[in-house]
Amino acid sequence: MITPTVNRKKTVIHAGVLIDSISPTAIRDQLIFIENGIIVEVSSINGALLESIKREHDFYDFSKYTVMSGLIDAHIHFFGVPSTKLDDLMTAPEAFRSLRAAREAKEMLYAGITAARCCGSSISPSLKRAIDLGLIEGPRLVVAGQFVCASNGTWDHIKVPVQAMREAGMLADGPDQLRQKVRERIREGAGLIKIGLSVGAVGDEYHAWGDDPDKSVTSYSLDEIRAATDEAHKNRIKVSAHCIGNEAVLNAIETNVDTIEHGYPIDDYTRSILAERKIIVTSTAAQLYCHNKSADEFFYSEGEKKLFAIHEASMRNNFEQGLKFGMKYALGSDLIGPPTHPQTLFYKEFEIVNTWGMSNMEAIIAGTRVSAEALGLDDQIGTVEKGKIADLIVLDSNPLQRIQALKNVIFVMKSGTIVRNDIIKEKEGIK
Repeated sequence: MITPTVNRKKTVIHAGVLIDSISPTAIRDQLIFIENGIIVEVSSINGALLESIKREHDFYDFSKYTVMSGLIDAHIHFFGVPSTKLDDLMTAPEAFRSLRAAREAKEMLYAGITAARCCGSSISPSLKRAIDLGLIEGPRLVVAGQFVCASNGTWDHIKVPVQAMREAGMLADGPDQLRQKVRERIREGAGLIKIGLSVGAVGDEYHAWGDDPDKSVTSYSLDEIRAATDEAHKNRIKVSAHCIGNEAVLNAIETNVDTIEHGYPIDDYTRSILAERKIIVTSTAAQLYCHNKSADEFFYSEGEKKLFAIHEASMRNNFEQGLKFGMKYALGSDLIGPPTHPQTLFYKEFEIVNTWGMSNMEAIIAGTRVSAEALGLDDQIGTVEKGKIADLIVLDSNPLQRIQALKNVIFVMKSGTIVRNDIIKEKEGIK
């Protein structure tokens, strides 16, 4: 009888600096043991055993670098159309959009974003399935599928005939239709429900967000929202809600919405409730940065520039106030793709919230551990500890010293598989 050979080799990473998103500070000289895609041990280096570990396992010496959890973007969109041509969402073939989005997903993964939540896109369930089956490369995804909003609600393209919007499948009015839409989304492969709870005032040019965030109005009744959250929670999936304005956020709290997207402007009473109940609010600042960066190159009107400046000022003020109240933030970029909003710019979210008052460590925890919680995957990813999936990145410098280091990813591992390793390329002389 032939005894089968058992491969007992583990992958072992020597982290010169480890940011595990648990400890309040970085930890020096740690070994991370990985087996079958899972972290099985994290320990200090034992000099007496180090040489035998190197001989017996696949060893990666990152003693000169910083190792941490992969970045987790809690709010992106895979639209699969140019960000300057969003009207194509109503006309471009979904097959072509999916192919475009597949390239964006690969670029995200190579940028160190190992997980993300797509908060609205009809093609996202198919994209997730292709990634899960290993057909294409990309982050692990939690996806909402198509948006759900009221007639004349958040994402209703009001310049498009209403029948076309109904055929697009995102409109739902009344509790029964909300419940039906949740069931349809789950049937299509969604692991998240995204609903729109606010809309610009009548006559606003910026329909979804409103010309003035202080004047946005609510778009669903409490009974309608509750029908969606009850149905989703019955199926053990979360509900994410677009909320601009205090009343929309209060409605989300009242109806047990799980995560609040944007979440401004709000008052101190609402902040105190969010902080007390530890309800996650997703930041979404990078998309406004991208608007500002792209304004001249892509010929934004003066009205658009003014509008985005108003929203950015309100978002920043509310974020800073939220930090004072101890609100719980996940980091999400709300990026939708090139040319103006490439999803690879998620690192900018960390830089912005750092400027707005988060410490470097607080920002890293928000964009890893708390973002994993927003995805509903905090039992699997978001920290570097025993039992978690080995989604890891390596940086050429320490982001606790300079948050901009998050831009310089030189190694990416997803589920224990190396998908990018610039360090080996350098050693081999590969350009």
